[in-house]
Amino acid sequence: MINKKEPFIIGLGDVIVLLLSLWLALYLRLGNTLDMSMWTNHLVPFSFIFLYSLVIFYVAGLYARHAVILRKTALTILNSQIINALIAALIFYFTPSISNIIEVSPKTILVIYTVVSILLLSTWRIFIFPLISSGKKYQAIIIGRGEELKELLHAVETSSKSMVKCSLSIDLDNLSVEEIRQKIVRSLENSKIDYVILDMYDEKVKPILADLYSTIFTNVQYVNFYDFYEDLFDKIPLSRLKYSWIMERMSFSDVRAYDIVKRAGDIFLSVFVSIVFIISIPFVFILIKLDDRGPVFIKQKRIGKDNKLIGIYKYRSMTQNDGGVWLAQNENKVTKVGYFLRKTRIDELPQVLSVLSGDMSFVGPRPDIIDLGNKLAHDIPYYTIRNVIKPGLSGWAQVSQDKPPQSVEETKIRLSYDLYYIQNRSLGLDIKIVLKTIKTLLSRVGM
Repeated sequence: MINKKEPFIIGLGDVIVLLLSLWLALYLRLGNTLDMSMWTNHLVPFSFIFLYSLVIFYVAGLYARHAVILRKTALTILNSQIINALIAALIFYFTPSISNIIEVSPKTILVIYTVVSILLLSTWRIFIFPLISSGKKYQAIIIGRGEELKELLHAVETSSKSMVKCSLSIDLDNLSVEEIRQKIVRSLENSKIDYVILDMYDEKVKPILADLYSTIFTNVQYVNFYDFYEDLFDKIPLSRLKYSWIMERMSFSDVRAYDIVKRAGDIFLSVFVSIVFIISIPFVFILIKLDDRGPVFIKQKRIGKDNKLIGIYKYRSMTQNDGGVWLAQNENKVTKVGYFLRKTRIDELPQVLSVLSGDMSFVGPRPDIIDLGNKLAHDIPYYTIRNVIKPGLSGWAQVSQDKPPQSVEETKIRLSYDLYYIQNRSLGLDIKIVLKTIKTLLSRVGM
């Protein structure tokens, strides 16, 4: 049986962490001048922030019982705390008297508090709580199909992220409905099962739902197979792709405000990146001319949002501009300078012009060169769905895969990551991608 005290323990820990975050924010801002009266003065207005933070955590599902095994924790906390900070900023703005109570600029304290609280809450939820909780792995029946079932079972057995242990696995492709029914019912009767992970809309599962109905009164929890898969791998299983799923999940009516904020962020960042780009031009010009005396820039036609063609500029890193083929099949070679430009991603800097023009964003699926994009659209079902949003300089697939795809099969994996981003895109996920990209770049230059 699932421990009903866990949401209470998590909530109590959240309160302690929020209090600690405020104290640390004040200490980082004030240093040794921080005293008890200053702490008390800040605690009064921030207590309201704590209160509605807990409410937003609850709404975001951070206290749901399924949150024990579905642990998109860090990203949910990031999104929630950004919302909390925006609400707090509005409260401080429309309540000037708070500044007199606090005696220190609330904006500065709020920024520090937000960053510290995100780090501490994630540490508490992901690393500390599992150590002080029951420590057991919950017993689960996992029901799925084919390679995705095998992939999930392997991850459950090897990943520290998973808090379940598979007591019984059922591959729907290999059994009849009656055999599936008997296996599940027998396991539920003879074993202490906490979770059943399955797709209730599967044609082989629907006939046995009536047999499973009574088990909800014995505290057995049912979790969607695909939700569990996405949570473990941060990608969409491609077997889920159907016209009905795409039309239901790829809705844009609720992200217009996000799109506006994202575009404003693109313009803001473009100003700084443009300065770096302008500074880089003479140095890259000299390096390329000394290397092979070829052109400094190339222009490529790529597939952008809504399958429209866009033109992007890059520093030339190969002996010539190609039409888009796999690197292993390409006789076009990377130059000596081009190797450095690619490793440091300097060759991507001219694409800031496409971001400024609105053809691209800093974060989104990478745009395909026309010929290769058309070939992939022919070979991979639903491939063009990745073009429903603006392409980006970096994306969830880029920071999740070890290297760019060099085959149709590897591109299918990229597509699963791209679809995960499209479905879950948010300011928090964008920030996570940017931070991961920066980390990758620093590691490439040896920092």
